[in-house]
Amino acid sequence: MAWSLSFVLIAACALLASGVSAAPSKTAVKPRSQELRDAIEEYRVRFDELHKEKDQFLQFARTGLWATVRAMNEEVLQDMGETRNIVEYGFDDVRLDISLLIVEGNHNEQCLLDLVYEIVEEKVQLGQEISRCADDTTDAKDSLPESFYEFLNLLQRLSNSIAETTLYTFVSQNSVNDPERHLEFLEEAFEETDRAWNEEALPLVQFELDAMEYNRPLIVADSAQCLQEINDRQQAFEDSIRERIPSCL
Repeated sequence: MAWSLSFVLIAACALLASGVSAAPSKTAVKPRSQELRDAIEEYRVRFDELHKEKDQFLQFARTGLWATVRAMNEEVLQDMGETRNIVEYGFDDVRLDISLLIVEGNHNEQCLLDLVYEIVEEKVQLGQEISRCADDTTDAKDSLPESFYEFLNLLQRLSNSIAETTLYTFVSQNSVNDPERHLEFLEEAFEETDRAWNEEALPLVQFELDAMEYNRPLIVADSAQCLQEINDRQQAFEDSIRERIPSCL
């Protein structure tokens, strides 16, 4: 059974709340070089843990997106399959009745054959209408997750960069001559990175997931309405053919 989107978000947020360790305590006494190096190494570990946590959240988001798209596809395909069967086999009874009348020889054969040709032509047109419904639904379905996938890919690149933050700072910061400033920079970078993910990125991910879940039944309903018009047209055409059979006497 696919997880609901709300469960995905709750699980992901719980993971984030539990996974980040407390910041290294600051001391009023100026730390020795070894202590500074240890603190910098601790931040390297913490950045790596933060990266792993964000990766897990992104995986939750992808799972939620995949589940929504899959459920939508299944509902749409079921409706399309039912309509296809109606178009493919819905005229079988009336065509059989016409065939029996031709065999009996009491009706105008050419008139009856013309009705059969009309049925064949109508089936082709109904098939084209099914394809049109499918194309419109596909466009609507694809437009929803496309921007979300791009957003997730961007967050994935940002998440990957988190693990390399400490390494990058050895290039941008003068760790040898001023390790204290290097440590301060890491503290600030960690706090800002964690804040940006929790207060900016994650709410946007939740919004996108909610939008997907909101639009899913709307797209399915639009597809069903399009297909229902085809079903109604098939039935109306069959009724018309039956009404015209007596005119072939």
